[in-house]
Amino acid sequence: MKQFLILMLSGLLLYGCSGNSPKAPAPEAVADDSPVAIVNDLENALAGVPSWSNEKTIVKMPEGIAAHSGQFVSRVDAENQYSYAFKDIFANINQKLPVAVIVEGYVYSPEVNPSLGIIMDINDNNNTVIWKSYALSEVISALNEWKPFAARFTIDAPLKPEYQLKIFASGARKTAYFDDFKISFEY
Repeated sequence: MKQFLILMLSGLLLYGCSGNSPKAPAPEAVADDSPVAIVNDLENALAGVPSWSNEKTIVKMPEGIAAHSGQFVSRVDAENQYSYAFKDIFANINQKLPVAVIVEGYVYSPEVNPSLGIIMDINDNNNTVIWKSYALSEVISALNEWKPFAARFTIDAPLKPEYQLKIFASGARKTAYFDDFKISFEY
């Protein structure tokens, strides 16, 4: 009986110390001026990386052609006109809203494609607020080579934290490959 009482008292003590006391208020969100960079080399894309979609475009390069890094790339073609895509709301990226979005990466084009580009779409419940494209035709000086690109999109309309940012490549039904995406923000 004495052991039972000790066990009961121990249980009550543990319950009393289990954190059922009033909680301190959460600190207020602070705008962060630190650089934010979202990097994706596509090697883990098939695992369903949060904020990224369109995994069906993730492939290995054709035999005899190396990816820019690793083994996997995003391919656009007649069947898949849009690449692997980043999409998230601004509130999930940073408390401060950006004045520019910079998209960097590498493109490999086996054919001339003046419509090949990087797209930035900012929307409010799928209603476009800002839509911009960056033509890759100037970047591709030679076919069948990996070429770096850096697209800078200036934000020229007011943003809200709940707006969604989408970044993707469009190939206009022609084949091209993309690798090593980096999305960064200017505040």
